[in-house]
Amino acid sequence: MTGKMIHKAVGMLVCFSICVSMRAQQYTVAGGQGTPLLAKNETSEKLEVYLLNGMERATISYTSSSSNHQWFKYKGKALEAEPIPCEQSGNTSTIRNPEEGCGYFVRESDRMTRYVWIIDYSRHAFQAEKIDVEGDCSGFWLKGSPQVLPIYYVLPASGRQQELKRQFEVAFNTLVWSDADKRFTPVAVSRIIEGDPYKVWINQKDTLPLTDTEVTLRGDLFARHFGQEKAITSETFRAVAVELHTDTVLVMDDAPNMVLGEGDQLSAPAKITFRAYANDPVATLFTWKIYRKEADGATDNPLVQYTGEEVDYLFTEAGDYIAEAKASDRTGTCEATSQQYVIAITESFLDVPNAFSPGTTPGINDEFRVAYKSLVSYKCWIFNRWGVQLFYSDNPAVGWDGKSKGKYVAPGVYFYVIEATGSKGEKYNKKGSINVLRPKTIQDEIIE
Repeated sequence: MTGKMIHKAVGMLVCFSICVSMRAQQYTVAGGQGTPLLAKNETSEKLEVYLLNGMERATISYTSSSSNHQWFKYKGKALEAEPIPCEQSGNTSTIRNPEEGCGYFVRESDRMTRYVWIIDYSRHAFQAEKIDVEGDCSGFWLKGSPQVLPIYYVLPASGRQQELKRQFEVAFNTLVWSDADKRFTPVAVSRIIEGDPYKVWINQKDTLPLTDTEVTLRGDLFARHFGQEKAITSETFRAVAVELHTDTVLVMDDAPNMVLGEGDQLSAPAKITFRAYANDPVATLFTWKIYRKEADGATDNPLVQYTGEEVDYLFTEAGDYIAEAKASDRTGTCEATSQQYVIAITESFLDVPNAFSPGTTPGINDEFRVAYKSLVSYKCWIFNRWGVQLFYSDNPAVGWDGKSKGKYVAPGVYFYVIEATGSKGEKYNKKGSINVLRPKTIQDEIIE
């Protein structure tokens, strides 16, 4: 074995020896009613804080590889601790009837000193006689009696007092929104709060009471450990928080001959149904506003303001629009505003073909269809050369299949008249000819 390897092996033996010594050095706290609770482990201070439910038969034992221990007790800094007697039995020593609200430790010259702080929880047990609930638009808090007094322990190095914070469970009913089902579902929820329960503002979005509910306070969780947890329930809290969700349904021609606008632009006329959902019956007043995006003071002068959960609006003019909803609670105290929906209506366009070939190549130029977008009104007539009307439509999405009375017309020239209005009010008056193309070999169903 080389010198380097021997050195490494010795180092590992030393480390193992130290680790064994540290594991062997430990405190055991017993006594009171139930099992004592390690309520706080201040690792940086090497301090363990124990709660006992009463001090009857309380003991602290210390075990290490040494058989001679000196115990100390402190209330401020550990450097000001006073020695106290103990009972030694082999490598374990014990002190009996320790004083509540004090720290204890054994000092051994070859080991890192660790500390124990003892608290009699029975002297600090949570008491509850009455609670009330108060809330606003973003949260709620509890008011109760009697006052919850803090529990303290002392850090051994600095002598600084620290609060051992209690934990409580707050339970109540609320509503949870489902995007898939488009509805709120009642659920029972709870959350853990830390510290004085009457000084904690509960304002997480997922734990707001969105419906009238009783609120139950349970705790503290130290008492739960000892099987002495207490619970108290408030009278019904009248909820005020509002949660609002919205969606839209678009009704618009989706014809193959409609020319789509750029990006998310829509072709007029576009009918949109706006729907709002909120936590009924807390939310009672709904208002939808639709206004032009570029207009100054548009929100104060909307194109439409509708009171209700649902509104249908037909967009017929080119431009950018914004729609949003608001919902308020039954007292008018709280209000929620939805996301803004930006609706862009494209300018109009109309182009008329001059030829098509009905009945020859199905799906390929086999109907007379205009190319269009944002036409809010439309009329189209088709005539033969003697002025007989063969076709009429008031929908630009509908094309002529080259038939009259169920049969294909003969190849040749036909005439159209189109009158339309665009999304900016522009007028289209188009007249022209259409060439109906059909090979002479296809003569079935032709009428002259």
